[in-house]
Amino acid sequence: MNIHAVEVSMELGRPRDVVSRAEQVEIALIGSHERQAHYWTCTAAGFHMNGKENEAVEALVRADRIAPQHVRNRPLVRNMVRDLRSSGKHTRQREVSHLAHVMRLA
Repeated sequence: MNIHAVEVSMELGRPRDVVSRAEQVEIALIGSHERQAHYWTCTAAGFHMNGKENEAVEALVRADRIAPQHVRNRPLVRNMVRDLRSSGKHTRQREVSHLAHVMRLA
């Protein structure tokens, strides 16, 4: 399944592979909200590693909308939100601030 290839690429530190493999996943076919949120979290990490911070924020927002209980306490997500909050390399500060607030990262 392509979703696993996205995760493996992320864990191996291959950001280009994360993004290209994420494009092959048919997210609508994933029935579990937890798995959908995990997909978006891994995709966000791939975008973040590629320096595509606006796309990373969008993916994190999607993950949080789908299953906040599976997103907000993940160390990977918390670290990304901290990085995004301090980077200033994106135009999505409102969304990042909201994520930081609901994750109690203030």
